[in-house]
Amino acid sequence: MNALLAANAVAAVASVAFALVGGVRPAALSESGTPSAGERFYGWMYANRAVPLGVAALVAPVVWPGPAGSLLLSAAAAAQAGDAVIGIATRKWTMIAGASLLTVIHAATAAATA
Repeated sequence: MNALLAANAVAAVASVAFALVGGVRPAALSESGTPSAGERFYGWMYANRAVPLGVAALVAPVVWPGPAGSLLLSAAAAAQAGDAVIGIATRKWTMIAGASLLTVIHAATAAATA
């Protein structure tokens, strides 16, 4: 169980880090030379969702064990699954792999802490 909690913590921190990079330097994730105003806007929109959800996924299993924490982790898993689908649609293999792995980790932690 401790290994799963540690993996969940690493996954949540990674999610927050990528969200902040997407907000601060959207071209780093979109692979465009110079980000457009739209990229910057959507980078911050993504960070606005992902940072609080990532922080919640980080603390949920410890602070709210049981149904409440499991619900938060399930929401984080669903968001990561959505990111994986976006990766599939845009053929970004690193996004597919990363988001899929985080989906599995959050979902397994949700099931283990329910």
